[in-house]
This record gives sequence, structure tokens and C-alpha cells, in this order.
Amino acid sequence: MDDDTATLDGQFVEFAKLYDNKRDGTTITLYRSDYWLRQAKVLDDRHVTMTDTGLCWWKFEKTEITYDEWYEILTDLCVAKGLEQEAVEILLTNCGLPGSTPVVVPQYRDFFDSYKSKSKLVF
Repeated sequence: MDDDTATLDGQFVEFAKLYDNKRDGTTITLYRSDYWLRQAKVLDDRHVTMTDTGLCWWKFEKTEITYDEWYEILTDLCVAKGLEQEAVEILLTNCGLPGSTPVVVPQYRDFFDSYKSKSKLVF
């Protein structure tokens, strides 16, 4: 799939299969959706966080959702965070196939790697 021919629903299928080619791409998990948002540089852990996506996600109370449900979540996220949905959709469509650019998914313990005691902080 070239960036020229990429579509949002086509990207959904590709990211829904992330790390598991046996999946059919009709449903996506929260992890895979967050990975896609992170690769598209929408999920940045500053303005848009995994908590934000999780809160929108659990509206459906399911571990996997369809494209239409995911699109509704994307709309909710854009409204909640004040993002222009059309611009976000362009980023998601043109971010490339899964894994085409490096994506760092932060792990819990990574947040403590940069810890500094109060006595060493410079104000």
C-alpha cells in the first residue's frame, strides 16, 4: 500500500493485524489503535495520552471494536482534545504501514528512568 493509495479504512485493517497476520483486520484492540496513533504522532503523551484514548475506548466496553466503532472513538477523542479531525485522519492515513517508522511504546518502568530527587532539581 503506497501513501498515494492509502485510505483510513485500509490503514485500520493493516494496524488491526499488527504483530499477528492471522487476524482478519475487521476488529482492532486498544493497544494496536494506540500504536497507530503513536506512529502517526497523534498520541504524544503530552496533549493526547493513553488515558485519553482509554477513556474514549471503554465507551463500548469491549476489548476489540470494528472500524465504525473506532471511527466514533476517533471523533470523540478529537472533540475531547480540541483536535481537527480531518487533519488527524490525514496523519493516520499517511503515517505508513505498521512498523515503517520506529514507534516507542513507553513501559511503566521507563517513567522512572529520568527520576531526579528534589535536592538535585534546579529551579
